[in-house]
Amino acid sequence: MSQPAAPAPPGPLRRTRAWLERRPLFVLVVPTVLALGAVALLAELAGAEPLHRALRHLHPEWLLLCFGGQLLAYFGYVLAVRDTARVDGGPSLSFGRTVQGVVGGFGVFAATRTSGGFAVDYWVLRSAGEDRDGAVARVLALGALEYAVLAPAALCSAIALLVSGADVSMTLTLPWLLVIPGAMVAIWLSSPKRAPRYSKAPAHGRVRQAFAHFVAGLSILRSMFVAPPREHGLGVLGITLYWAGDIACLWGALQFFGNPRLSVPALILGYATGYVLTRRSLPAGGAGVVEIALTFALHWMGFPFVRALLGVVVYRIFNLWLPILPALAVLPAVNDLRRELEEAEKAEQP
Repeated sequence: MSQPAAPAPPGPLRRTRAWLERRPLFVLVVPTVLALGAVALLAELAGAEPLHRALRHLHPEWLLLCFGGQLLAYFGYVLAVRDTARVDGGPSLSFGRTVQGVVGGFGVFAATRTSGGFAVDYWVLRSAGEDRDGAVARVLALGALEYAVLAPAALCSAIALLVSGADVSMTLTLPWLLVIPGAMVAIWLSSPKRAPRYSKAPAHGRVRQAFAHFVAGLSILRSMFVAPPREHGLGVLGITLYWAGDIACLWGALQFFGNPRLSVPALILGYATGYVLTRRSLPAGGAGVVEIALTFALHWMGFPFVRALLGVVVYRIFNLWLPILPALAVLPAVNDLRRELEEAEKAEQP
């Protein structure tokens, strides 16, 4: 009988990625440089004199809203992770382990992992007894839950701006109408008649495996929404608190430089446009990308460019850089979790 072929060695990209992710503090230099470079570029576009004028009148009391908003966002995300994990008989995560994962995922791991903070969620789920396909599906369900709350909020904001006749470009409002057909496709794919067939991950083929995991994640999300609120309402509430807290942090950062004349629908739509991908899913925490995208999105909503830039800088201090400090405290525990998982997955391989 012929012996099974040995698995192919990892390619140069995977080897480079693995090398980088074994050196998280070294890799932290990359998002720092990206963020500083993006801010320097935007500051050059803004000009020195407008920046100096905007910095003359500060309102430090609004920094309390930034801090409180991030605490609310963290608490909400903990609820969302725990609730998503136990849908359809999934593992029950302890509150402490979930807090460690969320803190690590939003802090240093979001800044130093090419897969973003969702890698920590995967490790936590695997350590709780979930198999590989199930953990991937639940991580995707968590990401889908984020958009299942933010996208409708952005859609309603876009409709409100269109109805009010606000001076906002159609290119920023009309694309959000795609949320409606997108939701219909998700509902169709996650139908109990189709999902069991589509969500079976084949042994080979990365595209087919990815599609199967995607459908499985949508099925988990569907279960959360069709179940009575007492069963999985905390997950939906949690992700709503997460978005509300993070948007409140941005609002406080903009208020820090004076009262911004920006309506709530414009704030939500600008935020959602700047965060086409969420910070937990972006490599390096979105450093550099978010600073540029969010500044221009707020400016396109009618907010002054200089104050948008300064507000985004303050917001990102609370949103990305300050969370690195508590994340360093849980880093040893998260690294131990990663090593345990890597050893377990090696043992599973034939």
